[in-house]
Amino acid sequence: MEEITHYQIAEIKENGVKNDRIQFIPYDRIILDRGMFHFIKERLDDKVKGKKLKRIKTGDILPLNKWDKVFEDIEKEKPIDPIQVRPFKDSKYYEIIDGRHRFIVSLDKEYSHLPCNVHS
Repeated sequence: MEEITHYQIAEIKENGVKNDRIQFIPYDRIILDRGMFHFIKERLDDKVKGKKLKRIKTGDILPLNKWDKVFEDIEKEKPIDPIQVRPFKDSKYYEIIDGRHRFIVSLDKEYSHLPCNVHS
């Protein structure tokens, strides 16, 4: 069985609520938005070749402005919140509600899974 690796998870969210009901989801189950796809293509193209990442081809390209801060937090092993996701249509995939930077930094760090809270 594959070992699950991920960034360190905070016990308590920034809003004071306990982090619970965490699911560990592999990268290939997350749908990338256009901003994420372009950022990954520019900065991590060599690392993601062959990872079979899925993407949405329409929509706005939203900027990723906190890359350095999130990278530094994960590099220092600072516990941070899980990524917030919801099911994508009637599929086995998820879209990110909150946590695009955490997803990309985790991909860069080559962790196997993403700690997520799944919303319906």
